[in-house]
Amino acid sequence: MTIIGILSIDCDFLILFHVISYSKPFYNFQVDDPLQLTICIHKVTYYSQISICNIWIILLYHKEEPVKRQKLAKNLRGLKKLSSLLTSKGIAILLIALLAGVGVGTFIIAPVVTSNQQQQQNLILAYTFGQASGSLYIPGSTTVLPITTEMAPAFTARNPFITIQAAGGGSGAGYSAIINQQTDIAAASREPKSTEIASATAAGVKLITWIIGADAIVVIYNSQGLGVSAVNLTRAQVGEIFNASAKGTGPVYWDAYVPGAPHVPITVFIREDGSGTRGDFESDFQVDKTGTWPGVTKVTSNGLMISSVKGQQYSMGYVALSYYTAEVADPTSPIRGVNVAYNSSYDYETPDINGVISWARAQITNPGVYTGGYFACRWLYYITDGFPEPGSLIDRYLGFVYSSAGQAIIDEVGYVSAEKAGLTTGKPYWYYSTPIVWN
Repeated sequence: MTIIGILSIDCDFLILFHVISYSKPFYNFQVDDPLQLTICIHKVTYYSQISICNIWIILLYHKEEPVKRQKLAKNLRGLKKLSSLLTSKGIAILLIALLAGVGVGTFIIAPVVTSNQQQQQNLILAYTFGQASGSLYIPGSTTVLPITTEMAPAFTARNPFITIQAAGGGSGAGYSAIINQQTDIAAASREPKSTEIASATAAGVKLITWIIGADAIVVIYNSQGLGVSAVNLTRAQVGEIFNASAKGTGPVYWDAYVPGAPHVPITVFIREDGSGTRGDFESDFQVDKTGTWPGVTKVTSNGLMISSVKGQQYSMGYVALSYYTAEVADPTSPIRGVNVAYNSSYDYETPDINGVISWARAQITNPGVYTGGYFACRWLYYITDGFPEPGSLIDRYLGFVYSSAGQAIIDEVGYVSAEKAGLTTGKPYWYYSTPIVWN
């Protein structure tokens, strides 16, 4: 039996040896979609006149191009013919090459693979094929968390030697991790506060935010027993309801704001201090940021906000658009969204993707100017300490995020990508208008 180790896709150089046993691939991954190459690693036990050894053979399979397959088949046929014509000198040369391979396989590759096998396999292959290796830790905004969670496997499928760990904690936790140099990239759903910019400057950290997409904040309520088909409120009315809880001047009652609703108190839930969603909600709906919120329950993520409002009849809260969209897709859920008007001169608007797209495109043309539509929208960010070094893991990751494939993931999660919002220009990501340097 003869096994051929293919050292290049063109099969210009091949190694022959006799095989005792041949394993199934113990490492198999996609290298790069455009090339559609698959690498398989096989452990092969073979013999020579000297010893029986194990080596790891790297085989490249090209999945799609028939020309490459035909060339491979032609090379294999030529190899069989070559093997029958080898002279003793040729055999000697092959034997020397084989012995060199034995030495590498026995004394270098095999011990490395045996010790901490998976990690070392990754490192060997990374160096062999020029792939980046390492890990990224991306904490921060729970609004951005679904984006990172979906982005990670798509990115690592193309970069199999890189691992990504996504974590929540809120936007404040993301900025803190960057400022304290606990990570090289983090997520946020708000701009940095002045205190965070000052802390970054003091720590020698250059805060840069990268707009990756846009989102809406949805005011949600538990519709169970409310007896109305929809809740329509102005921005000022939402602010009044939450300010009563912020200042401890409540309670306020449903029937005071919603005709036909019962005379029962509105229970509100809010996010934790430092939450980007909370900060933007309070700004958009003119809620007192100095409120002490006596007796009000604070929750630490969008998911917990959904479950809290869902579990408390006559309650109200707020979440990112993708969480709301996923929840109302369940017909048994009591969660509903408040239709909001900017003021009494404007129509009530239902929060949805189209409203976010309109807001984003209007903001690009006239930043900070309200021109109609659903107003409670904001940009979503990744945060870095300075501009990434070319070729670094951060550089590769952001490059993928801003690629067509990465932007499509943001849309699929339920947000509006920078591309769909009209921010991207088809240039490399560092040329976009999205990076914002804060200090």
